[in-house]
Amino acid sequence: MIDFEKAEIAFKKYLQAYNLEYGKIELKIRHTFGVVNASEYIAKELKLSDEDIELAKLIALLHDIGRFEQIKRYDCFIDNKSIDHAILGNEILFKNNLIRNFIKDEQYDNIISKSILNHNRLKIENNLNDRELLHAKIIRDADKTDNFRVKVKEDFENIIDNASKEILENDIISEDIFNDFMNSKMILSENRKTYMDFWISYIAFIFDFNFTAGLKHIRKMNYINRIIDRLDYKNIDTKEKMEKIRKHANKYVKFKLENE
Repeated sequence: MIDFEKAEIAFKKYLQAYNLEYGKIELKIRHTFGVVNASEYIAKELKLSDEDIELAKLIALLHDIGRFEQIKRYDCFIDNKSIDHAILGNEILFKNNLIRNFIKDEQYDNIISKSILNHNRLKIENNLNDRELLHAKIIRDADKTDNFRVKVKEDFENIIDNASKEILENDIISEDIFNDFMNSKMILSENRKTYMDFWISYIAFIFDFNFTAGLKHIRKMNYINRIIDRLDYKNIDTKEKMEKIRKHANKYVKFKLENE
């Protein structure tokens, strides 16, 4: 049995070990519950059972539990410069059986573990069974869906380490990164060289949705245009590239939704 309310109480108790007034921690708490909402929305759009809807919400609640320790240790969100937060989160939950604070029933452990481990990978691993794969896809889509809200509403300094609005507005986009975007490719973390590379890599999440529910929400909220319009690009080349990115991204989403 999954009792989400009890899991939420346990999660808030777990967070007491961290500085809840620190901006990056606050951002990740808001993000966690944003992903919970997105997971519930996607699971309901897929017409899943009540059990799988609650399981999707629980996975969302726990998917970024490693982020809080990552911030505490490294003050950094970039996994390849600190630690893989999904692997860390999985260790936190399962190495010392902390998972039992959130759910007593062991039958969901493999689904929870594999969903967390696969939520931030470039591709989902191949050895998942059907239910594990379903929930891995849901958490990946829900995570990306709320990331669009994050990029529209959160402070720049908390979104990208050491970046400010002014720095981003004067920055450039690497040619390889721009070409990847225009070819509808996800952008590899290790290939990002500039702050603007990071910025457009978030928009490139649209190229990796498993279900159309998240893309529907992104279009409804006008997130692509709102992310792009958050900045007043001072560099002419960057400004021109961002307009091409805007056109391509909106065209891509429109095509996906019209051909679902």
